[in-house]
Amino acid sequence: MAKGDWASALALLKPLAEAGDPAAQYKLGSIYREGAGLPVDYSSARQWFEKAAVQGYPDAELALGDLYAQGRGVTRSLSTASDWYRRAAEHGNAQAMNNLGAMAWSGDGMKGDPKAALNWFTAAANKGLAIAQYNLGLVYARGEGVPVDMKAAYTWFRLAANGGNEDALQAIDAVAPTLSPEEIDGAEAAAQEWRPQL
Repeated sequence: MAKGDWASALALLKPLAEAGDPAAQYKLGSIYREGAGLPVDYSSARQWFEKAAVQGYPDAELALGDLYAQGRGVTRSLSTASDWYRRAAEHGNAQAMNNLGAMAWSGDGMKGDPKAALNWFTAAANKGLAIAQYNLGLVYARGEGVPVDMKAAYTWFRLAANGGNEDALQAIDAVAPTLSPEEIDGAEAAAQEWRPQL
């Protein structure tokens, strides 16, 4: 099968998806969501994501949460989105953990809770998700749910920058003047020694 041969991909995936394979169901839902080789169809995407999600497939749980958060193919419901994100997070999905952290931080779709935001961002950041590392840096820099800790903020921003998050570079520049050279060296060393908890 050649790259971009969506007709062949659909021909292979559809029987597997119809037979109950959650990975095939998720991939088929992704094809409908992205409009890869056919028109975008959020309703069909939701149906396939839901079939995989009820089987505990974390990427499908995340994707279903995204559809509900955005109101694509479904009535927008941040509460339902957070339910699906929670399921995906419980299955180890770092992006879902970050999404729950953002919802707890902002109070969108759930009660605002800085401690819950800290916990979700920490869980996702420890898995190596750069956006969660950036968000965790913000939590420490602002002292939301924790005491202000600019050295910890710097460390998390450095990890996020190392993971490709461009906003983290600006955050490092903003935090660095608040730290001594020794604190910066310590934060840089902590970032170098850090390993994800997979």
